[in-house]
Amino acid sequence: MLLKRYYPYLLFVLASSTSSQGMGMTKPLDGKKLYAQNCAECHGEQGEGVEDEYSKPLIGDWPVSKLIHYVDKTMPDYDPDLVKGKEAEAISRFVFETFYQKPELFQKDSKIQLARLTNRQFRQSVADLFAQFMGTPRIYEYKTGLKGKYYNAEGMNKKKKMHTERVDPKISFDFGGKAPYKEMNPKKFSIYWEGSILPRESGWYEFFVKSPNGFALRINKLDGRPSIDERVTAGVIRESKAKIFLLGGRPYPLRLDYHKFDDPNASIELSWRTPVGQKEIIPNEFLFTTMVNQSYIPQQKLPPDDSSQGYQRGIQVDQSWDEAITYAALDAARYATEKINQLAKTKDNDKDRKKKVMEIASKFVRYAFRQKLSEEDENFFIKSRFNENTPVHVSIEKIVLMTIKSPRFLYPEWQALANKKTDSYAVASRLALYMWDSIPDNHIHKQIEVGHFRNKGHIESQAKRMLQDPRSKAKFNDFMLHWLEMKTKELPSKNTQRYSNFTPALALDLRRSLFRGIEKAIWEQNADWHNFISMPSIQFNDRMANYYGLPFPTEINASVFVPLESKKMGRSGLHTHPYILASHSYAEESSPIHRGVFVSRKILGRTLRPPKEAVSFRNADYDPNWTMRQKVTALTKPANCMSCHDLINATGFTLEGFDTTGRTRTKLGTKPLDLSSKYLDENGNEKKLNGAQGLLQEALNSTGSSKYFIEELCKHLAKHPIQSYSNINFLELSKMLSSKKLTIKDLYLKIAMQAATEDFIFNN
Repeated sequence: MLLKRYYPYLLFVLASSTSSQGMGMTKPLDGKKLYAQNCAECHGEQGEGVEDEYSKPLIGDWPVSKLIHYVDKTMPDYDPDLVKGKEAEAISRFVFETFYQKPELFQKDSKIQLARLTNRQFRQSVADLFAQFMGTPRIYEYKTGLKGKYYNAEGMNKKKKMHTERVDPKISFDFGGKAPYKEMNPKKFSIYWEGSILPRESGWYEFFVKSPNGFALRINKLDGRPSIDERVTAGVIRESKAKIFLLGGRPYPLRLDYHKFDDPNASIELSWRTPVGQKEIIPNEFLFTTMVNQSYIPQQKLPPDDSSQGYQRGIQVDQSWDEAITYAALDAARYATEKINQLAKTKDNDKDRKKKVMEIASKFVRYAFRQKLSEEDENFFIKSRFNENTPVHVSIEKIVLMTIKSPRFLYPEWQALANKKTDSYAVASRLALYMWDSIPDNHIHKQIEVGHFRNKGHIESQAKRMLQDPRSKAKFNDFMLHWLEMKTKELPSKNTQRYSNFTPALALDLRRSLFRGIEKAIWEQNADWHNFISMPSIQFNDRMANYYGLPFPTEINASVFVPLESKKMGRSGLHTHPYILASHSYAEESSPIHRGVFVSRKILGRTLRPPKEAVSFRNADYDPNWTMRQKVTALTKPANCMSCHDLINATGFTLEGFDTTGRTRTKLGTKPLDLSSKYLDENGNEKKLNGAQGLLQEALNSTGSSKYFIEELCKHLAKHPIQSYSNINFLELSKMLSSKKLTIKDLYLKIAMQAATEDFIFNN
């Protein structure tokens, strides 16, 4: 019989029917035969799944005892009483021993596949392609704030004499009818701020300038038309804005010109709205006094990448993608023509201008294609585009357009898959892609040219250098956003009547607190896996301190984040950070289900599959005097629900010591909270977990959490499952990570290094 019904959080469905037995001695039941007769029609002869029935393979991490119990209680779904006792046990043991815990049996072709650049890879690669000639922006002295030069003025926006120079932590001033300094003319003065801005994550940013006076803002623009241009004073408050796509982890030059000329009042505010956040005065932590080179960042909106396998890959190539890439390439070509003299370090009247432009064009194509150009390539892509009848700027425009649209740029695995042997250029291409989401830099090209990219030691040395580059940190930060499920468009919001002080500003602070803590742990403290998920300290500021009832040092600026020992905030691990708790809760109450799903997957590394149909929770359906634990228990009581909810509930209930905003509590109303639960681990051992600390201890003792993390990190770095790389010893890495023999930063390096050198033969 076909099993049609789907159960929430169902990992698999097994069917069986009663077999006849003799009245005398009973023969051992044949689980294989019973499975073939009653289950294979829906699940396949070897548990591989059947299209339009149960298409997923029968794999999971339940112990055999739970498997038997599930089949005994719920199968077959049309009449669970038909399969009981020994028959349920026979089928379950056959499934368990044959394929249930052997996911490798169902691995499809795991070879490295040809895929296009993802959106992030495309933008990073194009930006770094131009940076080879314009210079990579770097901040060497991380002094926060913007340099401000204060001038008395003669006329509208005309400097007369500089009064003072200082560093301003942020731009939010209301001078009223006065000047910034007593010695300055209150009717006519100007201020020029400059420095750089360093966003943490990639996405669309909105910048706002608010003032009744004249102003001009430049973001990633050192010449040409300003991003916001309101240099004519208005006398009344107005606000202008500009929307720009920025790549996280990369600094951009910022310049704000401001002047007052006979206006009654003077004020100026510089705000932004980040990809996930609310409008706010740009915080001091993102502003730096160093002025950096500008970057070329593609501004074209790109269609979403494919994420059907749980992580982003550049698979889909359709009309919308092709059009978007074409427009992006056209824009890049126009930019190259505008900046050609700067790129080629020449001038219009330079007698060697054409030669210099041709040399730059050749390097541009070489960097984009990630390999040395053949004579045929030089003739086709470069020399044939220059002739006496074609202006130089037209030639360079054609070359840039053709290069960026070329499959040799858009499909970075081209070299390795096209050649029988992986060469040094293919290794360099993979290494840059896996660590930076970008192209190899000039330094790597030079290493290859002198033969230093064939030896394992030399390649590893380059990989270590690349790890110190801000682009590696930016890519890992992007992984953290994915792994911690922080890539959402909205901050957690709560019922304003019950939680009036839980504002969007506080939610944004919590998000930054979590991210700052992770950055410091990984990149400054070189944390191992245990230290990472234990999160011994939490970054907090004055607003967080006020809400969570913590003392904040009076001598420190209220907006500044400082570390606090997690135990003093009542925390026990990464999963108890208030942002994670608030994000996995309802608007009015906590959610053991949402928290349990997150913790089971991310912290414990257990297998869960989402339901086809989610069972909605409605608070009005339950006794208002019940605790959330009682409500969830009633909602998930059916045996088919408990196939996954025994794990979800067990982990989620341990976090009921925190309310929906992440504040600690011991009671709900007048009722004391029960934070203990029975937990069945992957080996079938029943354990008692006591609160968040017990959950953390189980994660530290488990190997499942580190395995899951490694698999997810590999997918994010290489855009392929870890099984695609025979070079990567998954079990060895997992053991090293669990036993503190490997830091997370070193894990990043090893995965990138081993994946990049797949099929590569080193020189001795």
